[in-house]
Amino acid sequence: MSLPRASGAEVSLDRLVAIGGLVAGKHPPGLSHGLAGGLSGPRRGEGGDLFDLRPFQDGDDLRRIDPAATARSGRPQVRSRHEEVEHTLLLVADFRPPMLWGTRGRFRSVAAAEALAVEGWRAVLAGGRVGAMIVTGSAIEMLAPRPRETAMLRAAGAFSCAHAAALDAPEAGYDSLAVLLEAISARAAPGTAVKIATGLDAPGADFGRAAAALMQKCPLELLLIRDSVEATPPTGRFAALICGRITRGRFGTSVSADHLAARCIPHRIVNAADPVLPEAA
Repeated sequence: MSLPRASGAEVSLDRLVAIGGLVAGKHPPGLSHGLAGGLSGPRRGEGGDLFDLRPFQDGDDLRRIDPAATARSGRPQVRSRHEEVEHTLLLVADFRPPMLWGTRGRFRSVAAAEALAVEGWRAVLAGGRVGAMIVTGSAIEMLAPRPRETAMLRAAGAFSCAHAAALDAPEAGYDSLAVLLEAISARAAPGTAVKIATGLDAPGADFGRAAAALMQKCPLELLLIRDSVEATPPTGRFAALICGRITRGRFGTSVSADHLAARCIPHRIVNAADPVLPEAA
């Protein structure tokens, strides 16, 4: 099976949906085939041990509201159990201006969206819940975690629309990654697995502290999106048009992975020129 063709500068909704078919073809034994119907494998449930009480969020099951805790706090509180939290995944897409470029294959932002789609489809096909956070130069969009394939269809549509809007937006300033990590910490429920796809541009002076704080609350993995020119930089001086500005200078070897390793941040390199999955080659 192959993915639909699309411009490397476009986050294609058709491709993000088709990635689900590729992932479904590699699911663990016991899960149902295809994207339609139910799963025969383990499902998310109430579990046996109470993990914590947290404020109600959009998309939570109303049946899990705890009346006593709600009465004490004056706002709806939800019972959160181990099994539910462990199977909740938040996909974070970095569509800030520094991500909107590429020299071979795909824009780094497009590679980020497609890498997150792989992780999201794997999660929902295993019975988990998936939410999304999209950061651009001007805003942060949050989609609360939901179960089943509809969660990924909603996330795929949001990725496609937000990326198109980011490409058309006038050049403007943008927040550092440290600010994004703080936003995730403020919005994600404790124990939610967080996967961030980014090129690690403009991490910010507080990046290490913000990452450490987030990892105390949520399991974190960073998908480090790397363009071909970053992996094997050419020699000499060049002029490049990046984010509407002409930049002149030499390409340096990326130190992003070392930056993460020094702070003990789990990460995985995703090359923008590589296929989404081997089957997509």
